[in-house]
Amino acid sequence: MVSRVTERTLLADFLNSVGRLRRQQVAAQNALSSQKRLREASDDPVGAARSTSLRGEAKELDAYRNSVALATTTLGAADGVLGQAHDILIRAREIAAGMSSGLVTPQARQTAAEEVEELERGLLALGNTTIAGRYVFGGLATSGPPFASLDDPGFSPATAYTGPVAPFAVRMARDETMRVTTSGDGVFGSSLAALDDLRQTLAAGNDPSASLSALGGAAEDIRQERASVGGRLARLQARNTEIATAVIATKTSLGGVEDADLTATITELAQVQNALEATLTAGSSLLQTSILDFLRL
Repeated sequence: MVSRVTERTLLADFLNSVGRLRRQQVAAQNALSSQKRLREASDDPVGAARSTSLRGEAKELDAYRNSVALATTTLGAADGVLGQAHDILIRAREIAAGMSSGLVTPQARQTAAEEVEELERGLLALGNTTIAGRYVFGGLATSGPPFASLDDPGFSPATAYTGPVAPFAVRMARDETMRVTTSGDGVFGSSLAALDDLRQTLAAGNDPSASLSALGGAAEDIRQERASVGGRLARLQARNTEIATAVIATKTSLGGVEDADLTATITELAQVQNALEATLTAGSSLLQTSILDFLRL
């Protein structure tokens, strides 16, 4: 009886060993074919928790990268517009200086007023610049142009801007946000006022000398805003580099948790297969024992 119990125990141990080695063999083969060590949370609970955390970090970084891209596009467009606005003011100042001479006739000044009118229209059009349907100088709103038309009844530079006052901002990190837009009246208010005054002065045939100072101040306001835009663009470029570096680090860490070490996996598979063959060989004598001997126990 003792001998039969021992053989039965040995057979059970043999079958358990074969089952365990076959499971290890399948796991190694799956890891080799998928190149993933972690496929289910049960494979490695600690690793699964770390993987979830890293994937959350990657999603967060992706959101920051999208915000930086939007801000970069917006400020890039603003920089170009401000450059054009500055050129308009420089041209308007040249006209004002040229029309300030006592030798200029009222008729010549009235003709010059027509060019200034086009410059003013051009500035209003720049104030209504859009990217993807969003107004760059209207808080990135989509509801409508932030600046009125020069042809609107009762047009006045003081009330021409009707867009949002609050700026649009983006989050670039958990503890860092950036203002992307500046209210249109803050950017173009002094410029519109100076151009409109010059236009009306010339249209009346009067000396525009008094407009020179206002035009110079307006050009300086545009220059300062453009310098601010340039500073924010530089920070965005630096932040984009930081995010790219963090993304690489996160992906590397995630790969370390989830990806299989192919060399180690191949070695493990070979070892498991050798152990399985050895176990089957060693247990062949047990398998030759008639199952009826155990059924009689």
